[in-house]
Order: sequence, then structure tokens, then C-alpha cells
Amino acid sequence: MKNKILIFIYKIIFFFKGIKYKKINNLIFLGSKYGGKYFHNIGVLKNKYVISAGLGEDASFDIELINKTGCKVILIDPTPRSIEHYKKIIMSVGKKNELNYNLNGNQPVKAYNLVKINSNNLKLVKRALYNRNLKKINFYSPLIINHVSHSLITSKNKYFETTRKIQVATVTLKKILQTFKIKNVELIKLDIEGAEIDVIENIIKNAIFPNQILVEFDDLMGFKINNLNRFIRTHNLLTDNGYNLIKTKDNFPNMLYLRNQ
Repeated sequence: MKNKILIFIYKIIFFFKGIKYKKINNLIFLGSKYGGKYFHNIGVLKNKYVISAGLGEDASFDIELINKTGCKVILIDPTPRSIEHYKKIIMSVGKKNELNYNLNGNQPVKAYNLVKINSNNLKLVKRALYNRNLKKINFYSPLIINHVSHSLITSKNKYFETTRKIQVATVTLKKILQTFKIKNVELIKLDIEGAEIDVIENIIKNAIFPNQILVEFDDLMGFKINNLNRFIRTHNLLTDNGYNLIKTKDNFPNMLYLRNQ
């Protein structure tokens, strides 16, 4: 009930702030109920690179994307359990799925169809995507111990500790593109627990314009004026650079931005 009330409040605020959704066709949903995402036009992804920041323990979207389009996915996540999950996937490449997806964020590897998956089309960068390339930064643990996600940002998110933490390295999208010699990114997914606004501002600053941005805005998980203002500023930055917020059935605050072609 609390989430429904919060979403209703945001709908009213968005209306008065002029934040509009654009309706388009050819939207596709791939992945589990927990980790799946909507995106646009499956045909444009063939042989293209996708950057997927925030693996956790649910690679359903990334794996189905490769299976459906033949794209290459670069995962970015330094979380120890995410690294282990990726290792288990690579150890099982070539196998068909034997199980259905579950409803939480810890997918069994046997739920993935890995017939077309290999270490060339599904790579993992063991760093946290951020707006700076740092050798060492605090990566804060979730308050609930059995949860997997860590965060670079604790001040804006009530779900993370300030005392339990690990040290990780960070990487910018610009550095990723240089490392893998990628000229154009068709799609980027950002599920990075509060760092998404810093990353979006950085990629726009560096004139990097993915055609599709799939982003979960953690600033909208609760209601704080400063966080709302940060989101509005970022939304305006995206729209000023040719992006439209697309109407989907995805769970708020997951959002899809599509750049004008």
C-alpha cells in the first residue's frame, strides 16, 4: 500500500513538473519478473554492444538479450556474490535451462538457457560503474545481510550500512568504451543502487549517447525533496540531449529513455 501511495504522489508531481511519458510500439520485455527489463526494437541490437551495470544474482535480462539478438553484453559489478554468480554461469555455458525463474533476485543458474552463451559474448568487469576511475572506494553492504546489492552511495539510500563495507575499484563508461574499443553503445542498463545519477551526468558530459538507457532511479525509492530534485535535474538533462521517457509497464522507479533517431 505504501508503494502505491508513493507512486501516486510521484505521478501528481511529474504532471505538475511537466515530466511526460511518450507511448511507442515495439517494446519488449525480457528476463525474470525480478530482473527483467523493457527495451525497444529487438532488431537494432544484433551484433551490437550492451553495457549492463549491476548484475547482482539475476542475469536473466542479459542472457535472454544475447539469445534473442546475438548482441554482446559487458557486465559491470564488483560485488563478491555477483562475481561468483558470473563464474557459475560461465562454468555452465552450453547447457539448456532445467528450471523456471524464481520471483526473487537470486536466480539458479539452471534457470538460464546458456546454449548460446560464452565468455566472449558475456563478459564481466569487476569494478563499479561511476563518474570517476578510482583504484579504491568504499562499497557499502546492504542492511539485510542476505541481500546481494552493495552501494557506493549511502547518504541517499536507507537500505545500506555505513559501517559494513568493502573496498572496490570504479570505472567510467568512457574507460569501458576505450578498453573494449567500442564506438557506439546501443543500450546501457543501470541498476547501480544510487550511483545512476552521477553516471548519467558523466556520460552526457563526455558526449556519450546510448540510444537506450534502462535505469532504476534509487532516489525515487522514498520521498526526499533533495532526491526528487536530483531526479528532475537528471531527467531534464536527458531530455535536453534528445531523450524521451518511454511509457512501459515496468515497476517504478525503473525507467526507459529512448534517444531520438
